[in-house]
Amino acid sequence: MSTRTGFAARCVLVLGGVLLLPALLPALLPAQETTTLVGSVRDSAGHAVAGVEVRVGGGDLAARTNDAGGFRIAAVPVGHLNVVLRRLGFAPASTDVTLRAGRIDSLVVSLTSVAAHLPNMLVEDEAMTRSKRLLAGFWDRRSRGFGAFLTRDQIEARQAQNFVDLMRQVPSASVTSRNGRQTVRLRHVMGGLDCPPQYWVDGIPIEAGQPDEFVPEDVEAIEIYAGPSTIPVQFSPRPRSYTCGAIVIWTRLPGS
Repeated sequence: MSTRTGFAARCVLVLGGVLLLPALLPALLPAQETTTLVGSVRDSAGHAVAGVEVRVGGGDLAARTNDAGGFRIAAVPVGHLNVVLRRLGFAPASTDVTLRAGRIDSLVVSLTSVAAHLPNMLVEDEAMTRSKRLLAGFWDRRSRGFGAFLTRDQIEARQAQNFVDLMRQVPSASVTSRNGRQTVRLRHVMGGLDCPPQYWVDGIPIEAGQPDEFVPEDVEAIEIYAGPSTIPVQFSPRPRSYTCGAIVIWTRLPGS
């Protein structure tokens, strides 16, 4: 009797599946298991590194390390994932992790300063390569006159302690305080929108970047583009991006 009842119930579900299954599918599918990833980031000397962007799986799951170098990312899908770490003044790093349900996994990563010697590469060779591949584009765009530009000599002349101090003398930039944190806004943007600029570091977009993450001493050159008509195509915002303008930062050349 119980077998016939179960079979009848299954028949009703199948017969009604054309109309009911799309609505029932989310409820029928098991929820994806998630966990929490915590960790810390150190430099080669073992010191904590603050302000590191830690991104999981190339998606929107990300966090930034605190003053103690620690981070915490919740609701991370379990399984095999890739974790990418980036910060101004350090070489990007990535590592593969296997996260398991029902526990908090931890990760410790060491970042290497860009000024350090790399295997099979002299510092002088790296400086020449970076100058040709990165700063050559900077000088070319500067010669065209679109946007505002700061060279290393100009940065040193301003003797700025904080990145926002460099922006105070840029005509298209303004420094404001939001929630007790200094931030930069670019003027003359289309429609007068109040939204943050997109930060780029060595050609890599930094998600939700903040000016206090960048130290003037670590910066070789800066490009500032206030409006969409002046932004070079390689620094254009992504579709549906909530950013206005772009601030492009080039890190110090090793040995400079």
